[in-house]
Amino acid sequence: MNIYSITQTIKDMPHNIKYGILNLIKWFPVIWQDRDWDNYYLYIILQHKLKHMEHLHVNYSHLMSGSQTAKEIKTCVILLGRLMEDGYHENASIEYYKKWGRPKFDWIPVPDDPEFSMLEITHDKVKTKKDEIQEKKEFHRVCDHERNMRKQDVDYLFDYMRKHIEGWWD
Repeated sequence: MNIYSITQTIKDMPHNIKYGILNLIKWFPVIWQDRDWDNYYLYIILQHKLKHMEHLHVNYSHLMSGSQTAKEIKTCVILLGRLMEDGYHENASIEYYKKWGRPKFDWIPVPDDPEFSMLEITHDKVKTKKDEIQEKKEFHRVCDHERNMRKQDVDYLFDYMRKHIEGWWD
């Protein structure tokens, strides 16, 4: 370390302390609720960061392209919101529910072992064995469609970020 870098470090200390404390306050609620369980919590952290970056580019950017950068970041914030909301099953099931009705869930005790139960899922509009077979096929299609919609949003989010993230500076 040379004398210039030591002097600069000392000179920057009040600024760094101020912004460090503000960052602790800004991030405390997010970190407090963070869990290492799944992607949802990672999305919360990423969305929190991107919202603050978007705010910076909307309100304080020094660049002519600040509003464009803010729009790019907003696209990612919206995609993260969709992923966290996780409405993919509902969207994929609209026609399925119209045709078969909403499922009913019943826990049935296992006859040989009363400590255990089986989940029985029924639909009001499933009347015959043929209906049951058709409903299961359609349910698998719904699940595939749900998975594909979620994958499209994840791919779009990270491809979009990969394409634009290098330009998100001020």
